[in-house]
Amino acid sequence: MKSCKRFLIALLALGLLLGIFVSAAEEEGELVSLLMGEDLQQFAETSLPAEAGIGGEWYALYLAQRDEEYDLSEYAAALAAYFSTEHRLNPVERQRCALAWLAAGGSAETAAEIAEDTVGAQGIMSRIYGLHLMHNGVAFPGHTVKELADSLVALQLADGGWALSGEYADVDVTAMVLQALAPMKEDYADAIEKGIACLASKQQPDGGFKSYGVSNPESIAQVVIAMTALGIDPRTDGRFSGDMTAVWAQFRTEDGGYSHTVGGNRNGNACTQVLLALRALDRFDSGKGSLYLLELSAEELPEISFPEDSSEEESILEEDSEAENSSQPPAPTEEEGMSFPRKLVLAVAILSAAASLVYLLIPKKK
Repeated sequence: MKSCKRFLIALLALGLLLGIFVSAAEEEGELVSLLMGEDLQQFAETSLPAEAGIGGEWYALYLAQRDEEYDLSEYAAALAAYFSTEHRLNPVERQRCALAWLAAGGSAETAAEIAEDTVGAQGIMSRIYGLHLMHNGVAFPGHTVKELADSLVALQLADGGWALSGEYADVDVTAMVLQALAPMKEDYADAIEKGIACLASKQQPDGGFKSYGVSNPESIAQVVIAMTALGIDPRTDGRFSGDMTAVWAQFRTEDGGYSHTVGGNRNGNACTQVLLALRALDRFDSGKGSLYLLELSAEELPEISFPEDSSEEESILEEDSEAENSSQPPAPTEEEGMSFPRKLVLAVAILSAAASLVYLLIPKKK
């Protein structure tokens, strides 16, 4: 009887674990198909280059952190052409492009040119992305990793978090600072623990998070990316209430994407951030590192010749927030049909329930 009980408990545990991991993998696969199609190499060669300098950096980062290898040289060439003729991006956007350049296999030296004079030029966000670049081997004269990390810790608020401005922490900014500090978590353990406690205190009753007073999937995504970078499972860690990733379902649109608000239309920013968070979860489950730590190859890529007036770029004073994208209405509905992974999860759930029922019906010795 005891062995039967152990078997039933093990079966139930397996069902729960399989449900978590298969559904997350399926969710990522569906979102990839919606955003990039079935052939990711073709996407990298045809569609992605057109996004160089105007948002394609998120997809480049995503593709670079998948288990498969993709040739991103076409995107790198487009990025080189963009910076040879344009250079009017704000400091944080240039830092993101520098990260994308690294993701595409470019050198740290050229990434430093792309992001030259950007560290601290746009407040806390330019320190966060500057630190990501330095963790990936990019050198900025006059700055060290420790100095940059110390400057972020110095901006920590009384409630344990960080914000673009004001006295109270913002979920997104707090999570993003933790992402940047993650590779140095032993050196900044106290500040990081306070940041995690701050995020836990801001979790909503349904398990989600708000930024600027609005519940949204992007904030959940940023917390997931931060926790996985720190080696913490955001689905099961006791400091958080429940599996925060389950809350994403509220924001699913009928086409399989994500809206910024419940009942909204598909939103590009929401989709890409959830996609990156799902990739971060997969890397965590596979025992890999932070989403922002790249395996650098420094292939021979096109050189970038910057225009002479690039240093005269006007500074953008308005800070860049990850939660400020808005979206518009209708409500999400169930997707038609059922994929194989979902059928598998359903079958395991039914089997687990049946086994539990059998156990309850078996007469027990007094």
